[in-house]
Amino acid sequence: MNNLIISIYIFISFISMYNLENKSIILYLLLIFQLMMFGFNLYVLLKRKNIKISKDVFFILLITIFSLIFNMDTLGNYIINIILIFNIYILTRYRWNYVYKRIFLYANIFNIINILLYKYSTRIYGVPKVILGYTLPKIWLPQIWVANLSLIAVYSLFSINFIKNKLLKIFIVLLSLSLIILAGKFTTILALLIAGTIYLLNSKFFLLSSKKMLKYTLKGMLTICFCSPFIFYYFTIVYNKFLNTKVIDVSNLFSGRHLLWIDYINYIYNNKFQILVGNGFFSDEKKISYLLHPHNQYLTIFYTLGILGFIIYYLFYLKVIDESIKIKKQYPNLFMILIIIIFEMCGDDYFILTINPLNLIIIFLIHNSKYNINSEQILKNRKKYIKEN
Repeated sequence: MNNLIISIYIFISFISMYNLENKSIILYLLLIFQLMMFGFNLYVLLKRKNIKISKDVFFILLITIFSLIFNMDTLGNYIINIILIFNIYILTRYRWNYVYKRIFLYANIFNIINILLYKYSTRIYGVPKVILGYTLPKIWLPQIWVANLSLIAVYSLFSINFIKNKLLKIFIVLLSLSLIILAGKFTTILALLIAGTIYLLNSKFFLLSSKKMLKYTLKGMLTICFCSPFIFYYFTIVYNKFLNTKVIDVSNLFSGRHLLWIDYINYIYNNKFQILVGNGFFSDEKKISYLLHPHNQYLTIFYTLGILGFIIYYLFYLKVIDESIKIKKQYPNLFMILIIIIFEMCGDDYFILTINPLNLIIIFLIHNSKYNINSEQILKNRKKYIKEN
C-alpha cells in the first residue's frame, strides 16, 4: 500500500481525536480512507491470494459477524468495525515498520500542538479528584478531551525508544510528563506508574526477572482488568450491605463510573439471550444510564458482542501479552504502552469497537511484531550473504 495513503490515514486518525467544529467531516474522511484501504486489501487478497489472516483475527471477525446477525439495528457500526480490524491487521502485518514509525512521529507533532493549546487557549477546570487526602486537579481544553490529550502524551513519551539525540529525548520526556500531570487524568497517571513499576521489577530487580513470572503477572493483571466492572459490581453489593462507611468515597474515586457499570451490568443480566449474542453498538435510541457508554472497555465488549466476544477478546489479549514479552528488549515502548492500555481500558472505552484506529494499531503492532522481526532477520542475512560473496 502507498506510503502517502498510510501517512494521511494515521494523520487523520490523530485529528479525529480533537473536538473540531466540523468533526463529522474528519470522521467521514477517515471512513473514506478505511473503505479505500479495505478495497485495496480485498483486491490483493482475491487476486494474488497471498494475504493470510491469523486465527485470532479470524475469530474476532467471526464473532463480530455472529453478533451482527442478532443486532441489525446497528449494522453500520458493525461493518465499520469489521473493516477497521481487517485493515489494521493487514497494515501492521505487511507495513509494520512504516506504521510503527509514523504513529510515534505524529504523536510528537500533536503533543507539541497540545502544549500550545494548553498555553494559549481557554482552560476549563474540572472537578478535582481526592485520592487518599491528596487533591488531583483536572484541566480540560475545549479542543480536545483530557483522555485523548493524555493518550497522545503517552505515545509521545515512549517515542524516545528510537530517538538518538539526548537533549531531544529529555525535551520529549519533560513535555509529555508535564501534559500528563497537568491534565490530571488519574487512570493515565496510575497506569503509567504501574507500567513503570512492572518494567523496573523485571529489568532491575529479581522479582519479575524471569519471563515465566512476568507472563503470569501480566496475565493475572489482564484477568482482573477484564473482570473489573463485575468485580466492582459485586463489591458494591457487599459494601452497601456490610461495609457502608465513609472511609472510602466510591463516588469521588470513580467519577460516577460506578453508576454506569451497575446500570449496564443490570441491563445485561436482565436480557438473558443478549448475554450470548450481545446488544449491538450504542445508540441514542437506547439509553441505559446517564451516559450512552459505560466508560469501561471490557464492559463495552461484553455489552456489544456478548460473552463469546468477551472470551475471544480475552484470549486475543493473552496472546498479545505473550508477544509483548518476546519483544520487550527490542521494543520496550510497545511493552509499556500495552500495560498502560490494559489499565486505561478499565476507565475508558475508546480503544476498540470504535472508528478511531490508533489504539488498536498499537495492539496489532505487538500482535504482528513477529513478522517485522522475521523480515529484519531475513534482510540481515541477505546483507551478510552479499558481503561474504
